[in-house]
Amino acid sequence: MPAMCRTSTILVASFLLAGCLAQEGMPFAGGMPEPASAERGEAVAQEWCATCHARDETERMARPVEAGDGPSFAEIARREGRDELFLWDFLEEDHFPMPTYRLFPRERADIAAYIVSLRTEE
Repeated sequence: MPAMCRTSTILVASFLLAGCLAQEGMPFAGGMPEPASAERGEAVAQEWCATCHARDETERMARPVEAGDGPSFAEIARREGRDELFLWDFLEEDHFPMPTYRLFPRERADIAAYIVSLRTEE
């Protein structure tokens, strides 16, 4: 293969690889990722999840009967094996009867950080 053709092939392959790495699930594409934020996660959870999930048992007990009855975030946090990686993966999949929300990877990481941060409460 001529040197010019080989160089072009390497350049194209490099661009394709960079594009693949920039896809969701590759945390180091484009540099070090920003750490997950429990504060941002709380805001996202309030927007998308609070219809069915309360922050903790106190909030859950204060809700109207017709509100969704998913476990509180604090209850989820106390369940064995519910670390940030588990929660991040869990939020990627559909779990009926939960509504299907397509969260960005950053939002999933932030919600996972928020839920794990509640482990010490109560």
